[in-house]
Amino acid sequence: MAADEEQGRMQRAMFDRESGPGAPDDVPAGRGGARGRAAARGRTAPPARGAEQEREPPSRTAARPVRPVPAGTGRDSGPVECMERLGASAVRLAWAAAVLGAEAAPSLAADVAALGPREAAEARARLAAARVLTGGEEGRPLRFSHPLTATAVHRSIPPALRVAFHGQAAAVVAGAGRGPRAAARHLLEVHPEGDPTVVATLREAAAEYLGADAPEEARRCLERALREPPGPVERAAVLHELDRCPPPARSATTGRPRAAPARVLGRQ
Repeated sequence: MAADEEQGRMQRAMFDRESGPGAPDDVPAGRGGARGRAAARGRTAPPARGAEQEREPPSRTAARPVRPVPAGTGRDSGPVECMERLGASAVRLAWAAAVLGAEAAPSLAADVAALGPREAAEARARLAAARVLTGGEEGRPLRFSHPLTATAVHRSIPPALRVAFHGQAAAVVAGAGRGPRAAARHLLEVHPEGDPTVVATLREAAAEYLGADAPEEARRCLERALREPPGPVERAAVLHELDRCPPPARSATTGRPRAAPARVLGRQ
């Protein structure tokens, strides 16, 4: 009897040591280790080593320093963006010079851009300081610093304004006595409106091109004159002049009509 009581006391002491003070009776002692006993008591055990790294990986962005973009790179270095910072009058003068090309005398460019003499001179000085345009001294034609700059400026003109600038350029060069070919180069870029003056100018330009042994350019002018369109009498004359134009030269390799040679803006 005494041996049984002593064995019972030893078992209860071992149970109390395993479960600890305050452990509920329905949680087996020793199951789940320290985390299981801590959860049973309503506490959170410290996470195992490395558990926080698996749950919340370190941010790589925070560790990488942000490097500033050097000035003068990206879009800010383009000639068009540089030109736009010089003011509206400088932009209009550069557009006019791109439209006029080799005929971009300072006075003509100012008229196409609708700028007064003083405003045009100030705009030309800003464009020269920014190395967008050169020339203009003593009536010399305006030139872009690089052919690619001329192309970029011409492409930056909104389409509707580009058509309007070519129409204004045609009137300006014709009024300055530059000849029908100079005007026709711009009339090819404007929309047909049934203007008999345009038809007459294009016919005169075609005749000059034929005299200069440039039948492809003459054909372009006459085909554009038909789209204006001319009146019935003028239409018959334009068709007759088209018949007199030699057919377009054909490529020896493809047999197709050879395209007219491409021109670099600002040159002829």
